[in-house]
Amino acid sequence: MSRLCDLQQAFAEAIVEGKHTAVTAAMAADGSALRSMALYRRLIRNNFVQVLRITYPVLHRLVGGGFFSVLAHGYIKHYPSTSGDLFPYGRHLPAWLQHIEAPPLLGELARLEWACHEMYQAADSSPLSHDQLQAMVSADPSLVTIRFHQTARFLSFPVPVHRVWQALQPDASPDEVIDLPLPEEETGIIVTRREGQVRVTPLNWLDYRLLEALSQGATVASIERLAREAESGFDFTRLMTTLLNLQVMAGISMKEGL
Repeated sequence: MSRLCDLQQAFAEAIVEGKHTAVTAAMAADGSALRSMALYRRLIRNNFVQVLRITYPVLHRLVGGGFFSVLAHGYIKHYPSTSGDLFPYGRHLPAWLQHIEAPPLLGELARLEWACHEMYQAADSSPLSHDQLQAMVSADPSLVTIRFHQTARFLSFPVPVHRVWQALQPDASPDEVIDLPLPEEETGIIVTRREGQVRVTPLNWLDYRLLEALSQGATVASIERLAREAESGFDFTRLMTTLLNLQVMAGISMKEGL
């Protein structure tokens, strides 16, 4: 093993897969490097497990440290890090849980936690100004679209997974009990960050669908029409008040009139 790239490849395989023989022989022919390599591999793997614990704290609390370590070691083997930046490392965990056919709740909870992780690191956006709000109110709603903060993410789930997330927060009441399994219930959630804190807010299903469509570029008028079609007598003012209270609007855009 003379080429540096071969040594680096062998070293990576030793760390990820435990294939020590080739690289330790290249480092020291007498086998004295084997123990050092094993210790280094254990240290690296433990560091990646800790990264996943930090990224998915609620999942860790739900399943316990032992089971979480088993999941994490399987993930590390199949998704070795390819970057010195550890922030995006755990992004494939929801897909990994689905691949190994873990209980569906674990995958849904991981998906919610990954969104929280992303929102915590997302860039700040300027709040909607009073002038922009007035322009939106006075403009033709068929021409108005709304821009949302980067610190806002809409997610839908087949079960109310936010209940588990909320019950396992460090400041949650110890008396709060969640009955499992969760009921099958289409649930819309918006994940936001405000004043440095990530917040998970459940929405009723129709509100979720309408606000998600707004976030994807639908005009205010089209959303109002969809709301009336879905529910006779829908209170559109209430929906817009909900949107204002969420504090997720970053600005408005005006389409050119036809």
